[in-house]
Amino acid sequence: MRTRVKARAGAFAGALAVVATTMVAGAGPAAAEDSFSFTYTDITGSKDYVIAVNNNTWSETAGHAIWRADPSGGSTGDTLVADDILPDGYGIEAHLSDGRIATTRGHSANYSDETSGNLTEGTTWSMWVCVVKGSFSKCSSKIGVKA
Repeated sequence: MRTRVKARAGAFAGALAVVATTMVAGAGPAAAEDSFSFTYTDITGSKDYVIAVNNNTWSETAGHAIWRADPSGGSTGDTLVADDILPDGYGIEAHLSDGRIATTRGHSANYSDETSGNLTEGTTWSMWVCVVKGSFSKCSSKIGVKA
């Protein structure tokens, strides 16, 4: 009788381990997908725009995509910035529809990357930001920014 109880307890423990492993493995991409949201801010009185990346799991801002049309005092022209500020293991990629990408992929948090160059004044471009890690990517909606 005791052997049968031990065998059942062992089988039950093994079944629990399989269920737990399956639940954890299954929660990976879906959990990451739900962990991020985006906040859009048009900087009043300028042509600058910020898309904040929010890590909902940590309840903190993870980073930003920033558009700076002709930055004040700069000679770099129109600038796209990716800013990663939260050490959560994810990177930030800022995209512009002209093909520019500023990325923090592969760098530790508190890292920024920018790409610059003059664009035709008054033209509208699409900007968006993606949270990236390995093959995972979740992107914001595209918004219009002006050069």
